[in-house]
Amino acid sequence: MRHAIALIVLSTSMLLAGCAVAVTGRATKEVPAELFDPCILPEDALRSVNVDPATAAADFLGVQSEGWELCRWRSDWYFLSIFTTDTTVEELRARPKNTDFQPVEVGRRDAVTFRSIYESEADLCDLTYPSAVGTVIIRISTRGTKEQLEDPCAVSIRTARALDSYIPA
Repeated sequence: MRHAIALIVLSTSMLLAGCAVAVTGRATKEVPAELFDPCILPEDALRSVNVDPATAAADFLGVQSEGWELCRWRSDWYFLSIFTTDTTVEELRARPKNTDFQPVEVGRRDAVTFRSIYESEADLCDLTYPSAVGTVIIRISTRGTKEQLEDPCAVSIRTARALDSYIPA
């Protein structure tokens, strides 16, 4: 009799434990173990895309964001910012503030450029693609009162292609 009761208690415990680990809701996404740190890009590669390596900043005005790696450099009329994140390209597409997605090839990668609806004068352009070390975003944004000398999307495409070999596939 004791064995029967112990077996019932054990079976009930196992069922309850099984229920405790069952998860309902959204599926989780695969997150890279470590995001790519764009601040490690070689200085000669950065100079080749016309930014000053000495202006590197690994945050925005002293603020860092969890789940993102970023680095920003200054050129004569724009900032180059490179982000890696565990946010997927599909999630970026689904955000209502992102618009004007255009496909583009960067080496062997399929990428897209896009803009934010909050940029009233088209002074910013993002280019994004997935990689094994997170989603990569290459942003060109006009510096304050500087005159925009070229379409930021053209610069982001050219920059992505020039830096492609330094960013893990």
